[in-house]
Amino acid sequence: MDIARAGVEPIVVKFYRQYMQQINELSHPPGSLLITPDVQSCLYKYFFDESQNAFLPPPRYQVKVLRHIILEIEKSMKDPEEDQVSDQLYEHLGYLSAIPSQDQAEEAQQLHVQSYYPPLPFDEHGIQPILIKEARNLLSRGNNVGLRTWEAALHLGWYLFKQSPELVRGKNILELGAGTGFLSILCAGLKAASVLATDGLGLVCESLQANVDLNLQNNTLGDAKGPDVLQLDWTDQPAIEQLIEDARKSNTSYDLVIGADITYHPDILRPLAELLSIIKDNFPNVAILISATIRSDTFSRFTAICQDEFKLKVIEHTVVIPDGLRYSGFFHSVATPIKIVSLERA
Repeated sequence: MDIARAGVEPIVVKFYRQYMQQINELSHPPGSLLITPDVQSCLYKYFFDESQNAFLPPPRYQVKVLRHIILEIEKSMKDPEEDQVSDQLYEHLGYLSAIPSQDQAEEAQQLHVQSYYPPLPFDEHGIQPILIKEARNLLSRGNNVGLRTWEAALHLGWYLFKQSPELVRGKNILELGAGTGFLSILCAGLKAASVLATDGLGLVCESLQANVDLNLQNNTLGDAKGPDVLQLDWTDQPAIEQLIEDARKSNTSYDLVIGADITYHPDILRPLAELLSIIKDNFPNVAILISATIRSDTFSRFTAICQDEFKLKVIEHTVVIPDGLRYSGFFHSVATPIKIVSLERA
C-alpha cells in the first residue's frame, strides 16, 4: 500500500509509516486535518481495511490508535451537522472492540509483521518497507533476544541508509548476530553485491530465513538478491575457519561487517572481539561497524578488550537524526544513548 499516492499531507504519511512500524509514540495529525472526509476515508483504507493491506497491526494496537483518532475528530467538531466521524471508522472500532482481548504477556510473545519504511521523502511514490515478522514488545529473556528488532539496529540502519550508503552498495556484507534480519535485508535492498546474515541460534536463524523469504515473496527487494543465512557460533573455531575458507573459494572479500546490539552479555565479549580480529586479519580492508544501546558497562568492556587484547582502534561515528517532518522512517528512540563505532587495526 502506497499512501503517498493518496495525495495526503506529509504529517499523515509520517503517521502511517509510524503506525505500520507499530511504535508507541506516534506523531498524530491535528484534529482539524483528521476531521475532513477525504482524510477519514484515507485513514480507513490504509490504516484499518484488511482487504487493502495484508500486514496491518494487531487489533489491540489498532484500537489504541483508532480511539485517539476519533477523540481528536470529536474534539475538533464545531458544526454537528457538517462535522462528523465517518461510519467506517465508528464501525471498525465496534468490530475491533468485539474481538476478545488476550493476556498482554502472552500477546507480547506473538509474532506480527512490522513494516519499516526507509527515511525517504513523504511524497515519493512506490516506497517499499522492510517487512519483519517479530515480537515487537518482547522483553529480553535468554535466547529470545533475536526475535525482535532492537533500537541499535534501526540506528545503524539509518546511518547506512542516509549517511553512508556507499559502504553497502556493490559491497560484500557480513552481519553478526543478525537476529530478525532487518539490517541484512536493508543491505540487500541497498544493492549490496552479497549479504551473509549469521546468528548463533538455530531458532533465530529459522525466523531470519522466514523474514528473508517474506520480503522476497512480497517483492520488497525489487530485483535484489536476498541475504544468505548461516548459523555461526562465535566460539566455534572450525565454523569460523570454514566461513573464511568459503569466502576464499568463492573469491569473496568481505568489505563490511556489521553488528547491532550484540555486546549485551559479558560472556560473549571476548569471543566477539577475537572473531572480529580474525576477520580483519583475513580481510585487511574490511570495515567493521558495531552499534550498541548503552544500557550497562558491557559495551565499554567490549571496546577495551578490542583495544587492549586485539589492538583494534575504536572510532565513534556521529549519527544525525532530524526533528519533525524531516524524520521520515526507521523510527526509534535515542532516550537511551546508542553508539556506532568502527574498528580499525591500530
